[in-house]
Formats: sequence, C-alpha cells, structure tokens
Amino acid sequence: MVKIEKRILSPTAINTYLSCPHKFYLRYLKKLRTKPSIHLLRGLIVHKTIHEFNKNQPRVFHKLPPKMVSYELISKFNTEWEKAEDRLNALGLTQEQINFYYDDSKQMILNFSQWFCKRDTIPADSSEVRLFSKNLGLMGIVDAVHKDGEKVTLVDYKTSKYANITDDIFRQAAIYALLYHDKYNTIPDSVSIHFLKNAGDPQPIHIDNETLEYGKILIDSIREKTTSKSEKSYPCTCGGYCERDFI
Repeated sequence: MVKIEKRILSPTAINTYLSCPHKFYLRYLKKLRTKPSIHLLRGLIVHKTIHEFNKNQPRVFHKLPPKMVSYELISKFNTEWEKAEDRLNALGLTQEQINFYYDDSKQMILNFSQWFCKRDTIPADSSEVRLFSKNLGLMGIVDAVHKDGEKVTLVDYKTSKYANITDDIFRQAAIYALLYHDKYNTIPDSVSIHFLKNAGDPQPIHIDNETLEYGKILIDSIREKTTSKSEKSYPCTCGGYCERDFI
C-alpha cells in the first residue's frame, strides 16, 4: 500500500468520507471539480451577504431600526446576487426557477435580519474565522464567533431545507469546537446552528470535554482510513451516485 504524508482534514472532508469513501477519493485525491448547482451557489451568496454584514461594524447596525437593518442586508444580498448572474444563468434553470430561489434566499436574509434585531442578540465579534491546527492536521472556517463576556459561541449558518441537527452537523460542530480550543485554549460554550430557512433562534449544540474527545477520536479514525493513494482503498458505498457530483 502506498502511503502519503499527513493529510489536512476538514469537517467537509470527514463528512464526505463517511457518506462515501469513493466520493472522498474523487474530490480530495483525484481532485475532480464539483458540479455547480443552485443549492451551492445560493448558499455562497447568502453566506457572503451575512459575512459582509457581520464584518462591517455589526454593533453599529444593532442600534439601527429593524427596517434599516433589513434594508442594509437586502442591499448587500442583491449586490451578491447580481454578481453571480452569469453563474446562475449557466445552470440551465428557467427564469421561474431562478426567481423562486431568489425569493427563497431573500427570505433567509430577512429571517436573519429579524433575529439580529432582537434585543438579546449579541452581534458577531468576528466573521468567517479561519482556524488551522498543524498539531491536529485540521482546518475549518467558522461562519461567526459571538462573545458575551467570557462566553464564546460559534455559529454555523445553514441554508438547508430542513432545520434538523443531523449527525453530519454534530460532527462539524465538534470539529469546530476542537479547532477553536486548540488555537485559543478556550472551550466554546456552544456551536449554534442557524437554520436560515426558519425565523427562529439558532439551535445550540453545547460543548464539553466529551464532545472534544469525540472529535479527536473521529479525526484519528478518518485519518487512519485515508492514508492510501490507491483507489481500491476507497470503495463506493452510495450506489454510484457520487460519480454524478463531479465534472
């Protein structure tokens, strides 16, 4: 068996392997390009909109009337949507389909605005925080970090249809917490999953030492299984659907 150097893993890479080892091989070893989709593209647009908002003095926006906050967010969203016009048109969707996803995505931004304007909301301290650990061989990007005194909350925005904390999401939260602890020597109180499809509050996943230990065991397990370069070491477990995800 041919071995390779220690691989830098990410929450997405780990979840990809667990969904189908062959998909992991195609994406991370063969390095095939992922096919564009409306779900990926609109997710990027929504995340970019909130990131631009969060990094642009959110504590100042927090003092504005809700209508002004909504106006700022929707203006940023429209700008990002217009920037992506060529990529949207290249997807081969009808104008009616594009309009549907525009309205659906816009509602997500309005839901975020409604949550942001609540009196007890703490604005983000930082946005799209890149975390890297050479020690863990791990990297990830946290959508937002909120600090309230010594309390730290990591936030992950989701544009998925269903507001359920799945195993994939829990694993992702554990890894983010592990990365944050490794870099800052602080265990975050929670990783909150903000399902933007809903107008409600983010759903917290509380973090403790057991969660961090789970993350370490998970990483070690996946790393052990992904040391080979051989395609035979990465069998397909999804019935061949993984092949359709790549160009």
